Amino acid sequence: VVFPDMTRRKWAGRLTAEFQSGACHAGQYESSIVMAAEPESVREEQREGLPEVPVSLSDAIRDGKTSFSEAGIEQAYCGNPDGASQEEGHRTVATLGGLLVEAFLEEVTE
Repeated sequence: VVFPDMTRRKWAGRLTAEFQSGACHAGQYESSIVMAAEPESVREEQREGLPEVPVSLSDAIRDGKTSFSEAGIEQAYCGNPDGASQEEGHRTVATLGGLLVEAFLEEVTE
């Protein structure tokens, strides 16, 4: 099994700025991926116009927060879902696929 840990700089640095910020739970990064893979699963009327929530979930977890409320993420999303697009999702999925292939090749050639 090969698992490129996307929290590591080596991999994360090749993903979107929102992902790197840690403010990406149901935000632009994740919403874009879902929009690319299964657009009918995204409730556009609710996604569009959502205000950005620039709270890093990864920082909140590191600081011991145990709920979205404690982290200041009142609506259970952070980042900018309104900025999501299918195009970004397709690019991100392609990048993730490439990272997985790279991690696999590193593993089998070591």
